[in-house]
Amino acid sequence: MEWEQFAIRRILPDEIGGEVIGPLGFCVREIVLPHRVCPQPLSERNKGSYTWGILVKYGVDTLTAVSELSSALKAPVYYAGLKDAISVSSQYAAVRGEVRERVIGKKWAFVPKGKTWRQLNHDYLWGNRFHVQVSGFKRLSPLDSFLNSRAFPNFFGPQRFGTRPPYTHELGVQILRGEEPDELKEMRPLIRKKVKELAIQALQSYLFNLILKDRIERGIDLRTLERGDLVAPLNVFGLPAYSQISVSEGGRLRPDQALLLPVPGSGVKGPGLDLAHRTLKDLGVDLPPWARGWYREAIMIPLSPSYSLAKKRLYLSFELHKAQYASVLLYQLIGGKFEIPKAQDASYPSET
Repeated sequence: MEWEQFAIRRILPDEIGGEVIGPLGFCVREIVLPHRVCPQPLSERNKGSYTWGILVKYGVDTLTAVSELSSALKAPVYYAGLKDAISVSSQYAAVRGEVRERVIGKKWAFVPKGKTWRQLNHDYLWGNRFHVQVSGFKRLSPLDSFLNSRAFPNFFGPQRFGTRPPYTHELGVQILRGEEPDELKEMRPLIRKKVKELAIQALQSYLFNLILKDRIERGIDLRTLERGDLVAPLNVFGLPAYSQISVSEGGRLRPDQALLLPVPGSGVKGPGLDLAHRTLKDLGVDLPPWARGWYREAIMIPLSPSYSLAKKRLYLSFELHKAQYASVLLYQLIGGKFEIPKAQDASYPSET
């Protein structure tokens, strides 16, 4: 995978090397507020109009699994976050009404656990815990950064852009030029409209990556604040309080602050937008007024990091906040043309 085509840049001088064996070697457990790690109980009280349970999936994306579950139950299904397709993941789901028996699909299963009043959405999501298996690694020295709370750039990952051409942000450019990509011509109107929106959002994400990459290439440390940077305090859950954004006078980023960069679009200000405007001009397009911008953390720090060695394989464990990509962190550590291949052979030591 050519990460540079997504404007994603490594910052570590050395690399672990090797590969991640997925989906079995890439396991994800959802964490919802305040810090409930799946499959901990979602609700202390077994009351409500929704049945909450655990959605476990293998080698399939969340939207497909949720759609199939909804069709099987003939009821709406609500969830907090999207999980990697090439993974074994467990996450919370809430179904309107009563579900007494487990429901099993081709690559997923839903296990009902109790009742809740929660209609799950992204606001409930804290992040995810990852357990990753790396085979064929060459050295362990890059793990010093991993274990010692180093700040890594919080790029949008390749899942945002697709894993093969034409990439989603490239479709966004074609759409803004008034072209109709071949990939969209056979879609139903409602789906075509949604895909167009996602393609333009992917272009906005690509512009964010360019802004963050430019900051790194100008030699600005990820914890250094320049005059005019945007910061927000961290709330009690360690997440940015986006309603309290302020402009920095410069200095060092405090532990209780988040550095924010704009994802270009209407309604946002901040450093790097001039670069985004120049890029769009070179592409011969402009973002439509309805393409709202937003703010995103510039750095990510792996939480509760640990590793172990067994059977000549490296096992990594860590947590990330929502909107942070494990694939980007693993690329920083593993290097090369890291990607998560669709391999079937994987095993975990009993302690994980």
